[in-house]
Amino acid sequence: MSAFPRLLRLAPAVLGVLLLFASPAAAQSAAAPRPEPASEPRLRVFLDCPTGGCDRNYLVTNLPFVLWTQDRLDADVHALITGLGTAAGGTEYTIALLGRAAFAARSDTLRATIAPNSTDEMRRREMARVLTIGLLPFAVRVSDTGPFSVRYDAPTVPDGGIGSVIRDPWNFWVYRLRANGSGNAETLNSSYNINGSVNISRTTELWKLSLNLYEEYRANTFTLSDGTEPTYILRSSDMSARVVRSVTEHWSVGTRGTGGRSDFRNQDAFAGIDVSAEYNVYPWKEATSRQLIAALALGARHFDYRDTTIFDEVAETRPIARAILSGESRQQWGTLDAALRYTHFLHDAALYNVSFNGRAQVRLTRGLAVELRGEAAKVNDQLYLRRGGASDEEVLTRQRALATNFRIGGSVGLSFTFGSIYNTIVNPRLDELGT
Repeated sequence: MSAFPRLLRLAPAVLGVLLLFASPAAAQSAAAPRPEPASEPRLRVFLDCPTGGCDRNYLVTNLPFVLWTQDRLDADVHALITGLGTAAGGTEYTIALLGRAAFAARSDTLRATIAPNSTDEMRRREMARVLTIGLLPFAVRVSDTGPFSVRYDAPTVPDGGIGSVIRDPWNFWVYRLRANGSGNAETLNSSYNINGSVNISRTTELWKLSLNLYEEYRANTFTLSDGTEPTYILRSSDMSARVVRSVTEHWSVGTRGTGGRSDFRNQDAFAGIDVSAEYNVYPWKEATSRQLIAALALGARHFDYRDTTIFDEVAETRPIARAILSGESRQQWGTLDAALRYTHFLHDAALYNVSFNGRAQVRLTRGLAVELRGEAAKVNDQLYLRRGGASDEEVLTRQRALATNFRIGGSVGLSFTFGSIYNTIVNPRLDELGT
């Protein structure tokens, strides 16, 4: 007998057990509808955290003076939280508190800085602390001030007193070392990957200096039907050094050097250098919420190839130009970011690459949101392609780059939420079993 008829026979019994547990509550509910809780004036807040890093359950539990709504149209305050990485490897969050309805004329902006290597607990405690400070001026206007109190933890003042200059023994230099290894094995296949990186940086208001090193080694072994066990190895390394100078609130200039190797791209060695300028229509202090950037870079690239290319080259040095136009906006209505990039090898007008990628997440109306993602590229700059066709093994195991004149991809998503306007209950029981 198949499994499906057995499940059908068991279904009445399972349903009966479930009803046995549920019937007392259901009967009680039918006999006497649950009364609504006593009216309690509390601030209604919509949490909007598009860049991540916000623990909603923690905030719901630890900010009891707030009613968290499912939709911004039901809220008194729209809490829009965006973040950018700091020079030290942490995150600076911008918390924009945008008043609605009775608070339409009131808004505030706060910042929370999370140090590098902070635990999740440290991150969410700091977010809750700063949000509490920011929301209190709103909350005391819709609630009795009796439940609230203020405590100030005075910082320990060094011997130099207030206003002492910060003495940083590292002079703002930050060092990061990373190493990763992974592997898996089955009867007919095994693979492993080893990679590591070094990052050294120093960032101030005027200068940004960085040095990055990356190395990766991949190996895949297959057992074929004839008993052979071919192993495919890919190695790559990359090095870059950058110097950036802030000229004004909008202008920046810099230079960058690169080098490395890539088996996948048929490059035994590559190196490059360029100079660049960048203009942001908005001041950089607003970068967490909006950017509109135009950048131009001029330089040169040198390549030493493993095998002769389709252009009959084993080594070459070429001038190159790059232009970028990009924008990003995180507002109450949603998030929009897009970038248009153009790369051109100047020795040949036919060798260029133009690409566009964009993402839009828009709240159309109450509870309804749409997300669109797309990318497209016209590819005419594959100088590194090996002469001769690729074997089936090379195609299937992606051992080498293949010729293409375009790349395209995209996605669309739609979400609709309705029901209770509040989202203030935290109950994670049996979440690990899935929905």
